[in-house]
Amino acid sequence: MATASETLQQSPIAYFVAGVIVSATYFYFTNPKSRPRGEDVNVDDGEWDDDSQEEDHDADHPLLNKSNPSSSWGYMDAPYKMVLCVNQDLGMGKGKIAAQCGHAAVGCYKRAQKQCPTALSAWERTGCAKIAVKCPNEEEMSSIFDKAVQMGIPLYLVEDAGRTQIAAGSRTVLGLGPAPVRVFDGVTSHLKLM
Repeated sequence: MATASETLQQSPIAYFVAGVIVSATYFYFTNPKSRPRGEDVNVDDGEWDDDSQEEDHDADHPLLNKSNPSSSWGYMDAPYKMVLCVNQDLGMGKGKIAAQCGHAAVGCYKRAQKQCPTALSAWERTGCAKIAVKCPNEEEMSSIFDKAVQMGIPLYLVEDAGRTQIAAGSRTVLGLGPAPVRVFDGVTSHLKLM
């Protein structure tokens, strides 16, 4: 007499169920449109304040239009990288620099989702390269900002809230990219690594 597990393994229904599960799982993981989209959750309890002001002015951002060069970047433009320009004039501690770079990286990522999603996908699939460089002062940061806008590079400028080490409104980190490595020539190529 056959046991229940042997009967189940040999039954056509078991093969059918297994086939449905395997094909549904394959479709779910290979088709991004099939996945449910999560809702953005914004939790602000005040206790975990990280000293940055994050204002999203995407609605009127000049880089978010289809004529921008970054909207045509794709996998063929690889390799990609993200550059985080840290303002050295402010004398920030290592922890402060790390937090501000984190804000810049997340801001750049969100901006790239809207400005150049294909480039963002290519960056993610090619290792998510990021570098932090020393920017000597705010004037140099402004110059880099202007060049990046001309090149169509996604960018995010972090201004500190001024609750710990430095004055409110201080421009701490300018995040650039992700963008093809070749685009950064003449923009940040002269800056030294952190």
